[in-house]
Amino acid sequence: MTNKDEDKKKSLMDLATLEDFAHINPASIMAMSNSLHFHTLEHAFREAAQAAENAGDAAAFRAYNILAVVCSYHFNPSRPDTFSPQIIFKGKRTLIPSDYLGEQQGVLVQIAEQIDHPLLRARIADSCWYVNRRLHAVAALAASSYLNAVELFFKRELLDQYESDFAVPFKVVDLIDRAFAIYASAGKRNEIPDSAKEVLKRAYETAKDNECLVAFVRVSSIAQSSGLLEWQEIAAVAEALAQATKDKQYAEAVKKVWLHAARAYLKVDNKESAVRCRVNAVEQTLRMRDSVSTAMAKASWTRSAIGELRAIGGMAQRIELLKKELQQHEEDSLSEFGSFSVPMDLTDERRATIEEFEPLDAHEMLLRLAFTSRAPDKIALHKNCLEKRDKYFFSSMSGKSYADERGKVIATAEHVPHGSEPSGEWFDHESLSEAGLHYHIATEAFIRPACITMSRCQLIDDRHFEPIVCSSEFVPPGFEAIFSQGFSKLVQGDMVSAAHLLIPQLESALRHVLNSRRSNTAKLNVDLTQEDQSLKQLLSNYWGEIEQVFGVDNTYLFHILFNLKGGPMLRHEVAHGKLSTAQCFEPSCIYACWFIFHLTCVPLAPHWNSVIAGAIQEIAS
Repeated sequence: MTNKDEDKKKSLMDLATLEDFAHINPASIMAMSNSLHFHTLEHAFREAAQAAENAGDAAAFRAYNILAVVCSYHFNPSRPDTFSPQIIFKGKRTLIPSDYLGEQQGVLVQIAEQIDHPLLRARIADSCWYVNRRLHAVAALAASSYLNAVELFFKRELLDQYESDFAVPFKVVDLIDRAFAIYASAGKRNEIPDSAKEVLKRAYETAKDNECLVAFVRVSSIAQSSGLLEWQEIAAVAEALAQATKDKQYAEAVKKVWLHAARAYLKVDNKESAVRCRVNAVEQTLRMRDSVSTAMAKASWTRSAIGELRAIGGMAQRIELLKKELQQHEEDSLSEFGSFSVPMDLTDERRATIEEFEPLDAHEMLLRLAFTSRAPDKIALHKNCLEKRDKYFFSSMSGKSYADERGKVIATAEHVPHGSEPSGEWFDHESLSEAGLHYHIATEAFIRPACITMSRCQLIDDRHFEPIVCSSEFVPPGFEAIFSQGFSKLVQGDMVSAAHLLIPQLESALRHVLNSRRSNTAKLNVDLTQEDQSLKQLLSNYWGEIEQVFGVDNTYLFHILFNLKGGPMLRHEVAHGKLSTAQCFEPSCIYACWFIFHLTCVPLAPHWNSVIAGAIQEIAS
């Protein structure tokens, strides 16, 4: 933190005394701003503090500064952390109520009642009670002040900063929600003042009469928990409101009301009506589907509707119809997939690879080919993922979905809010694009030019690989000819043969290596029969041991290249006959075949010149 930052923080924390607040007259705040928004008040106080500083009025500067900070807290009325920092960035944050413990809090408690602006009065009292729950009188003041602010809004004496078509804006419901949450937390749920109930009743009636759907759901829930409404009344009103607005209001809002009605019916044990409302909620999901233009989006909404119907139960016929529609939308979505290219000049790298391989003998070429690239660094991949999330903030706010060649979504990755700790799965999916770039560069700059040069300068066939596969600890006994033929096809450019020969062998090679270390990789079934574990199971059950043998980076590549849903998933694609001819020539597939050759050669590198080189020369002569 710079000296300037430290000075700024110190000035914000300077104590504002009772005399300082008396100097600005707390009963005149409404004259400065009649806004219903904390941030508008904060801005007004910061401007006043700046004017006071320019005029040399230190007392007013301190008082307005404290009020600005109090209004700056982020307001979360429905969460335990009601007041949180306005900004958190690179280990720093703005101030929160607990930063004003001690003498400053005592001053704020004393001046709270003097404030004429009900929203500011509520904010000061609430933030003081938030950090000291023994201030019972301050809690009551906070709740009554929030509701007083709502009253003045309905009287148009406090104004909503933003133009809105809603008679009961979300902001107003937040204030009501917080007021009744304070009553409940302070143990006053059964002693709520009649004036508070009147404000809640007015908000409920206003939301219902003006078809403010989201506000109706929230306010009616508060009214029920406070004993003002019964579930039976909520159910009937909610269903009628949803029915009246089902074709004219925003579908998501109407859906919330249908689900609210369903919940209310369940509370009174009317399951038939609850099912009816839930089915109508699904219709709003399909209404959202019909409002979008792309087939991909329509498929997504259709999948959501199918899931909702399955949760209801007894909807098999409707689900089958939606499945047919889903299939059509998925097929239509294939025409919406686009591609883009990023110019990348690898001419120099290709030329250097060709010049490196041209003068070499066959055994030297094979050794160089095995180590012409390496697996991407796992830590670097994850670091880049975090940097991209911080740099491209808005794109990181949404999750991702991954579709197969028929448009079916096969994997999803949830978004991770900024500041939250990402899961391993999030890192896996975010690493795919970085790893894909690595495959492309390695393939086009090194692997393909090397193989082309080898084929042009030497007649490379299965014989050249026999000493390698027969000596490598990575190749299971009895599979040498398959590996040899696969490697020769790789060098010759026959990727259809290479992919279908080599990729299926990865699983058995890993199992062979683990078994060689006396790890039992078979699983015992319920019927006491045994079978070998799949690649997915091997990675799940033996990840640590595989890392010990192959290293962190290679093990991670096993996962994101061969196993991870949403990635190339090569083991699955080949095993189920889904790898097309065109896919065999994609960089990920070429890289995967080279990677298997690399793993085969790694244990032989220390004695390549003394053993392998001579054997290759002898067998190929």
